[in-house]
Amino acid sequence: MEQNTKRRFYVFLPWVLLLVVLGAAALFGFIYKEGSNPFETKFIKVDLLSTMRIHLLEAIEAEKNAVLAITDEASEAFAAQARQTADDVENSRKEIESIIHQEKFPRETEMINEFNSCWAQYRKLDETILDLAIQNTNLKAQKISATQCAQELERFEASLNRLIHRNTNGNQCNKDVMLSYEALTAGLKIFALHKTHIEEADDQEMDKIEQSIKSYDESARKALESLRGLANLSDSDNEDLKNTETAYERFMNLTGEVLKLSRMNTNIKSADLSLGKLRLISSQCQEILTNLQGTVQAQGDYSLPRLKKRGIE
Repeated sequence: MEQNTKRRFYVFLPWVLLLVVLGAAALFGFIYKEGSNPFETKFIKVDLLSTMRIHLLEAIEAEKNAVLAITDEASEAFAAQARQTADDVENSRKEIESIIHQEKFPRETEMINEFNSCWAQYRKLDETILDLAIQNTNLKAQKISATQCAQELERFEASLNRLIHRNTNGNQCNKDVMLSYEALTAGLKIFALHKTHIEEADDQEMDKIEQSIKSYDESARKALESLRGLANLSDSDNEDLKNTETAYERFMNLTGEVLKLSRMNTNIKSADLSLGKLRLISSQCQEILTNLQGTVQAQGDYSLPRLKKRGIE
């Protein structure tokens, strides 16, 4: 009887062991199905966070290049690069946020929510800066002043100099010469104020500069009007005076365009925001990502020192 029992036991033992193995395998597969293996998930999160940090640095660099670029083409290219790398950060953010919310580790959830708030501020301010940077109004104002305005002022000055030369007798200067010098001096002072206005960031200071330009403009026009009223002008004088007035009108129209572009101040505003508020926000975002990555790496870290503490060699 006992012999038969042992024989039956040995017959069924392989089947029992097989069922145990299959059951364990099924349970292991249920617990560690694809995507739920904690070690695999940890690796995915660390990789996502590393990618986010890299793309964030690239976005910051591209944004600064867009602000510092001296042509519209370069600004637009860097702005597009900044937006693309920021989108890459956003894609990884969504992915890791989904994983963290599924795992429901309180500290990681708290930190990803903190990053989300910081990241929202970054993206909003970054877009504002990029929109300003690609307009390049200060650079455009500077270019108009240095090229078109300078050319018209040269014509203005050349015509007045001819008029002055013809009406100067030795060391004696008649009224024609005095008025010509008044108009020329006023025009040159207006031109000198272009640079001051373009570089000025404060609206009230720009108001003062524009008031000075208006005052000099009135002086120049008054002098030119007085010249036109003189009876002793020769035909050559009248021709030069006509050219002077034409050049001055063009110069002042261009000056108005310079002031309008300078008023928008997009280069100065974008630079101030980039070097100020955005720098602080981006640093905060980077710090949160670094801390979150450290938290993820510490989660479930069964290193040798820990195992030794448990008496396992």
